[in-house]
Amino acid sequence: MRAIDDLKVATNDLQKDESFRLLVESVQDYAIFLLSPTGHIMTWNLGAERIKGYKADEIIGQHFSSFYTQDARESHWPERELEIAAREGRFQDEGWRVKKDATMFWASVTITALRGTEGRLRGFSKVTRDLTERRALEERTQQLNKELRNRMGQLIESRNQLELRTLELQRLSTKLMAIQDEERRRIARELHDDLGQELAALKMLIDLTALRTKGADISQVAESMDRAIAKIRNMSYQLHPPLLDESGLMPALHWLLEGFGKRSNLEVSLDFTPVAFPRFSKEIEISVFRIVQECVTNVCRHSGSRDARIDILQQPDRITIKIRDYGKGIAADMLTGALPVATGAGIGGMTERLKQLGGELKIAHAEPGMLVEAVVPLFSISHID
Repeated sequence: MRAIDDLKVATNDLQKDESFRLLVESVQDYAIFLLSPTGHIMTWNLGAERIKGYKADEIIGQHFSSFYTQDARESHWPERELEIAAREGRFQDEGWRVKKDATMFWASVTITALRGTEGRLRGFSKVTRDLTERRALEERTQQLNKELRNRMGQLIESRNQLELRTLELQRLSTKLMAIQDEERRRIARELHDDLGQELAALKMLIDLTALRTKGADISQVAESMDRAIAKIRNMSYQLHPPLLDESGLMPALHWLLEGFGKRSNLEVSLDFTPVAFPRFSKEIEISVFRIVQECVTNVCRHSGSRDARIDILQQPDRITIKIRDYGKGIAADMLTGALPVATGAGIGGMTERLKQLGGELKIAHAEPGMLVEAVVPLFSISHID
C-alpha cells in the first residue's frame, strides 16, 4: 500500500506541471500510462484509449495483464516482464496484445522501472505502440520478395547445371538428416526397452537381496541403480521423445521445457498461436522440436539468463519460431558466421534442418540477450489433420 501511495504522490506532482500533463494526455499514437509496483494501472492517456479501447474510468485500477492473451496470463508472463524491468531497469518486447473488444494487435512495448532518490521502486511507466499495419506490410513485402526471387530463378537458365547439382546435394543432406533422426529413434528405443529393462530387472534383484539378507546395507547400490535408470530414461526421451510421435509437437515441447525447468534455474514461457495447434508432417515437427531444444540448451549453457520466452506462430504459409533470452548476448563475430566450437555445431545443425525445408534462421541482439528467429515454410508440405 505504501508503494501505491508513493506512486500516487509522484503522479500528482507530475500532473501539477500543466504542460507535461497536456503533452502526455494528448498523445494519440502511443499508449502511455503508469503502473503501480504490482502492475495496476494508475494513469491513462488518449493514445491508450484509442489503441486499447478502454476509457480511463473503465481501466484505471485494473491489472495490466488484461491486455495479454490467456496463454500469456496463465504462464505469468506479464509479471515476468515487471520482474525483468525492475531488475534491468527497462524491458522491451514485441508481441500480441488484446483490446477491449477482444481483437488482437501486434504491439511494441517498453516498460521502465521508476525509482525514488533512495532507490526504492515506485512503479513503472509503460509505452505501447500498435505495429499491426507495419507487421502486415513487412509480411506482404516478404511475400513479394519471395515471388520476385522465384521469377528471377526461372529466368536464369544458364545456371541449370549448378542448380541440379545443388539439388542432389540437398537430397543427400536430407537423407542424411532423416537417417540421423531414425538412428536417434532406434537408440532411444534400445535404451528404454533393452538397457532400461535390464537395469530395472537388476534393481528388482537388488531389492530382493536386501529383503533376504534382512537389512544388509546395500541402499547406496539401490540408489545408484535408481539414478542410472532415471538417466537412461531421460537420455532416451532426449534423443527422441515418444510424445512427439504419439501426441504431437506441443505436448512434446511442454515436456521438454518442464524438464529444463527441473534441471536448471531457467524459467521458460511458451506462447503459441493458434491455441488448437495442428499436427504437421514428421519432418516439420522434428525440425521445430530440435530447433527449440538446441536454442534452450544454448541459453542454459551460454547466456546466463534466468528467463526465456518462446513464441510459435502458425500462418497459412509458414511456422515462425522466436526464442528470446535476457542474458549476456553473443559476440558480434557469431552473427557474421565465425562461430565458436561451443555453439557452432548446434547452430549449424539448425541451419541445415531449415535449409532442407526451404526455411531460414536469424540471430540478433535483443538488448539484453539475444533473439533467434526460425521460419519454416508450409507452402509445399500439408499438415496432418
